[in-house]
Amino acid sequence: TKNDILLLSYLSAEPGANDPIESAVRFAAETDLEILKSRPNKHEVPGYKVTGFVPFNPNTKMSNATVVINETNEVFRVAKGAPQVIIKLVGGNDDAVHAVNTLAGRGLRALGVARTIPGDLETYELVGMITLLDPPRPDSAETIRRCNEYGVEVKMITGDQLIIAKEVAHRLGMSRVILDAGHLVDPDKSDEEITQHCERADGFAQVIPEHKYRVVELLQKRGLLVGMTGDGVNDAPALKKANVGIAVHGCTDAARSAADIVLLAPGLSTIVDGITTSRAIFQRMR
Repeated sequence: TKNDILLLSYLSAEPGANDPIESAVRFAAETDLEILKSRPNKHEVPGYKVTGFVPFNPNTKMSNATVVINETNEVFRVAKGAPQVIIKLVGGNDDAVHAVNTLAGRGLRALGVARTIPGDLETYELVGMITLLDPPRPDSAETIRRCNEYGVEVKMITGDQLIIAKEVAHRLGMSRVILDAGHLVDPDKSDEEITQHCERADGFAQVIPEHKYRVVELLQKRGLLVGMTGDGVNDAPALKKANVGIAVHGCTDAARSAADIVLLAPGLSTIVDGITTSRAIFQRMR
């Protein structure tokens, strides 16, 4: 049932994490589930005990919790993460793939939830999908349009699936030429060929942190000046490598120290102010 999915995803959500997805999952469960509303201790789930937790990792794209049922002492594990990762974990499921693609066509992200079968901590079965709406910031489309007017090309880099990346790009007024990040590290292609793809693409999907660095590196070898935005610890190497690293509002300390510019207001429109201001300074110097 819906309640099963919410309870399992709550058990595998990181309690204190300042992560929008984890916060959304916890909020949904706390609002809907009776068991979580009337509990004496906010840090425990009545009847269950979480004995092990592996937080979300951008490389594996999932988090994992080991849970004991107090009454029976039965132990099971819950995995929650990117749908393609969870579907692979349970050994494939065509209905789930179809559901994820249908959601993605409407611009909704899915989060897969799976749990282990009784008596076996290695074999997972699919419980279901949680849907999330993750709209672009309201000023993003305008910012991209203004950047393009100033001759700055904008590329989108996201960990999301290809189909969602294309939908978001379309909403932002970009073309839908989005590459799967696997292209960036394809051993069968020469660096020259990959760089050409990199230049032509409007964005990259299903990236892991090292891909971001790779994109910056390839474009710089072409003699292009690259600016990069990011907010997390795993963005820091790419921010440092870029000619202009821009840490966005609410970023981690690691991103802030690696960046050249730190945005204090939410959104990306400040970047365009930076471009116009620096061009004015440059003209005066000239």
